[in-house]
Amino acid sequence: MAGVMALAITISAGLSLLPLLGSAAPLAIHVSGNHLVDGAGKTIQLRGANVSGTEYSCDQGSTAPYGWSIYAGQPLDQLSTYQAMQAWGINVVRVPLNEDCWLSINQVDPAFSGANYRNAIQTEVNLIQQAGMYPILDLHWSAPGSASAQAQNPEPDQDHSPAFWQSVATTYKSNPAVIFELFNEPFDYWGTNPDPWAGWLNGDTQTQYQTGGNPYTVNLNWQTAGMQELINTVRATGATQPIMANGLDWANDMSGWLSHAPSDPQHQLIAGWHSYPGELCADTACWDQNVAPITQTYPVVVTETGDSSAGPVTFLPGFFNWADAHGLSYLAWTWNPWQHPDNVLVKDWNGTPTAGEGLSWQAHLALRSSSSQSAPAQTGANHKAALAPSPVQADSPSPTNAPAPNRNAALAPCGAAITCSAHWAVSNQPVSLRLGLLVFGVLLLGFLLFGGLVAMMKRRGQLSPRR
Repeated sequence: MAGVMALAITISAGLSLLPLLGSAAPLAIHVSGNHLVDGAGKTIQLRGANVSGTEYSCDQGSTAPYGWSIYAGQPLDQLSTYQAMQAWGINVVRVPLNEDCWLSINQVDPAFSGANYRNAIQTEVNLIQQAGMYPILDLHWSAPGSASAQAQNPEPDQDHSPAFWQSVATTYKSNPAVIFELFNEPFDYWGTNPDPWAGWLNGDTQTQYQTGGNPYTVNLNWQTAGMQELINTVRATGATQPIMANGLDWANDMSGWLSHAPSDPQHQLIAGWHSYPGELCADTACWDQNVAPITQTYPVVVTETGDSSAGPVTFLPGFFNWADAHGLSYLAWTWNPWQHPDNVLVKDWNGTPTAGEGLSWQAHLALRSSSSQSAPAQTGANHKAALAPSPVQADSPSPTNAPAPNRNAALAPCGAAITCSAHWAVSNQPVSLRLGLLVFGVLLLGFLLFGGLVAMMKRRGQLSPRR
């Protein structure tokens, strides 16, 4: 009887895991016309969040060597962080990068740059995909010449940004789930460029750069790299992933984007936009005039938006309505439990929403997720097939100026591996299929138990076979 029970349990466990086999197709995304599609050709609306840290902590400090951490003392190397995001209905995560740290230049501490930094980013990308979400890699902080990249500068610099993108694209060209965002928030100092959109496309000369310290700006003539050059650099590596080019005026001005759209031989170009309350283009009249025409030809992804952390939320409801009606994708700033009055989604790393922006996003994501599934759901251990080769993770020294993260707030949702896999396998199926599997399993288990009982009674002479 014990053998029959063991057999029944084994078969039952196997049935629970059957939906996993062959169901975890690698994540993939590409541009098709004016929208994004997954590897099966299904239209995707990206709905996600930024996770800040990797753009700044690796290169901060008043004296060299610069940097104090890679993840800014945050649990960005823990799967539970991204599972909490996926539980909201998030399907894309933006990872901001620092070109000095990636390239290990300009006196960044080797502990937080070069191979150590690149391996840490690879770990984060792998975890994002393991949680069933798409990663966006964004050049966020940069600086020309020998200056340290400790702030957001106006445009990509000719000195390092092409080399940065050549390296990033080479690293990820075999990963079809990644999107490349060329530069976070391009802008021009007022009056420095008579044709800023031409400079945005083909490069120009800037007259100062930002330090992030004191003095905040330093006068220096330096050459920028235009969006066209960066696209050419990425494509020269053989990378075919979607590429995003953000507008001017801290990515809020899209008025000249369509008339200056770069050329992409792969036809995988995305228009990137940032939209916050209080900016120059923050109402439907401006959006109708400057953004809506772009959506007729290209996908538009808002990689940053936000609202009051504590509430009341006054901007997001109208933004969501307009963005959904025009087929836009969008990401919130930010999934970091910071004490800031604006643009914070969560109070902790397990996803407790802030009273304003957080609750607004959570409710909207739930509404959108219930009406459509725009990215493959998390599929447990078998999702490893979608990951790039796992790097050797470098240990990051504990930061000295950031509190230790509360790991109790980010526990994994499942226990034993077989239980976790079965849970994800069954819970991600339609209700009718789940009920069918349950009934089938119960009937099979009853049949096995009855057969075992009959065999045992035969052996004991309590039941004669039919003649």
